[in-house]
Amino acid sequence: MSHSIPHIRMSLSTKLSTGILVFVILGFLVSLGVLFQQSRKLVKEEAIAHAENILDHTTQRVAGYLKEVEKATNDMEGVVLQNMKPDSLMKYVHQIVAQNPNFNGCSITTEPYYFPQFGRYFSVYSVRSGDSISTVREAEYEYFEKVWYKSPRLAEEAVWVDPFDDFNEGTLSSEEMIASYCKPLYTPDHRFIGVLSTDLSLPRLSKAISAKKPYEHSYCMMLGKDGHYFVHPDTTKLFTKTIFSDIDPTQHADIITLGYEMTAGKQGVLEVNIDGNECYVFYRPLPNTPWSVALVCTESDVFSDYNRLAYIVIPLLVAGLLFILLFCKKTVRHFINPLDQLVEQAHRIADGHFNEHMPLSNRTDVIGHLQNNFVAMQQTLDEHVGNIKHINVETQKRNEELISANQLAQEANRKKTAFLQDMSHQIRTPLNIIQGFVQVLRDDYQIIPQEEITNITNTMRQNAIAVTRMVDMLIAASALENGNSIEKKDKVNCKEFIQTIAENYHHHPPLTTQLVIDNKVEDTLTIQTNRDYLTKALNELLYNAKKFAAGDGSTTKGYVTLRIKNSLQWLQFQVEDKGPGIAETDRDLIFQQFTKLNEFSEGLGLGLTIARQFALLLGGSLSLDTTYTDGSRFILRIPIA
Repeated sequence: MSHSIPHIRMSLSTKLSTGILVFVILGFLVSLGVLFQQSRKLVKEEAIAHAENILDHTTQRVAGYLKEVEKATNDMEGVVLQNMKPDSLMKYVHQIVAQNPNFNGCSITTEPYYFPQFGRYFSVYSVRSGDSISTVREAEYEYFEKVWYKSPRLAEEAVWVDPFDDFNEGTLSSEEMIASYCKPLYTPDHRFIGVLSTDLSLPRLSKAISAKKPYEHSYCMMLGKDGHYFVHPDTTKLFTKTIFSDIDPTQHADIITLGYEMTAGKQGVLEVNIDGNECYVFYRPLPNTPWSVALVCTESDVFSDYNRLAYIVIPLLVAGLLFILLFCKKTVRHFINPLDQLVEQAHRIADGHFNEHMPLSNRTDVIGHLQNNFVAMQQTLDEHVGNIKHINVETQKRNEELISANQLAQEANRKKTAFLQDMSHQIRTPLNIIQGFVQVLRDDYQIIPQEEITNITNTMRQNAIAVTRMVDMLIAASALENGNSIEKKDKVNCKEFIQTIAENYHHHPPLTTQLVIDNKVEDTLTIQTNRDYLTKALNELLYNAKKFAAGDGSTTKGYVTLRIKNSLQWLQFQVEDKGPGIAETDRDLIFQQFTKLNEFSEGLGLGLTIARQFALLLGGSLSLDTTYTDGSRFILRIPIA
């Protein structure tokens, strides 16, 4: 026994020291975590502001070049229209190139037989080559089909056309790729007579775009309206490839999103993985053009100073915690020595020696109080042992009563077994999947390929979404049973709302089932309703349609169609799929609680019931379109105000 006391004392002191250290570590980690998080946030905000400032300056600089071209072309238009003579036109194109050293060339082309003496074709062209300027009447070629001629004619206004190689057999050509500002020429009676086109060298434009970068590995790029690279450090991509080329949408959805954002003329910043590097991409449209420029900064460059700080702080933190551990251990061991006697007595009590009482202590500190409490505990134990037999008799009697009550409870439980079994199966399946993958990640994380880890986490996320949705449905059903009322005070913009619904849909499995939106509602339409209830009702319809449109597995591709239209008083959503449809005999049952036409299908049989109740609370209705025979179509109508 004497050998066990030091062991117990040391073990307890170690535990107490460890507990104190854990508490200190948690405090340190929380404090440092908040500090590092705020620091990272500030670094990120400063980096974003710096990069956006540089990109803004780059955009302004490039826009200045473009405006210079536009102004010179617009100023020359009036002069050209006042003196439409062959010799004068050659003088004008030479003049505009000579007076603007940043311009690569200028041409004036006319409609067929505008100058009868020259036949069907008449085109004058002035091009800069080094320090010299050549001005000629071009050889005959079918320039009417060129994009720089057709685009302004069809648009009936000046346009920028994507950079191109202007080589034509037998004609004067620029040595460089050029971007052209093309302005249609009209007579006073608005008769189209030709095109005035001013060229800007693409290498010169590329130099202006890439003139300044905020970090060592950052770079700029420019995309055309269809995503073609016009400026990029990798010259093999220029003109021949788009941002969407050779991209797997399932692996690089971030790059696809960036491409759509830039080709749509939007501006902003996205976190994108490019060639295995996490990057921040800042993008802006070029004014009055279909082009977009972007500044790409790697995350390692943005947080380089922040990461160096972490390498310094972490070793200091570890050293400080080790010092605290040693100090705590020595201090605790000093104060815990008086507990040895109490430990020995506790062992004797554990062996059943309740009658061997300890002497009372005269100490007035906490240790003395603890020893006296031990004495009182031993006396109380003697009394309790005598009462245990009596308690056992009473317990037997209570057990018999519990058996009878249990039989009644079993009968009550039987009535809800069917629902609980179904709900347990629906929830247990995704939870088992998540648990299995967690164990795989825990045991084999270091040897699993990154691609497989991504697939595993995506699967876990999808199953977590399924469980969350079922829980939300149960909560919603409970709230509806309680007769809760709602307030319709939300101002909802239809365009923004539909975009949110579409995003929710794309994150819900199965991911291969696409959503087709047919929106006949004006973008400015705003309704007054309860946004949360409307979102839940429409999501249930879309998730239900998505499940049946995808067939019996998430690998089967399909699509769901969402149609939106409105009248003066109503906003109507139609959700339709190409699934198996609903038999006529089942149409009266689908809106009843816990009704499932296929007991082996996923779900709790609550979705349509909840959706209809939400529609009624919103002052609208939900119905099945029985005239639709290619699958299922549900119609949700809500009042506009």
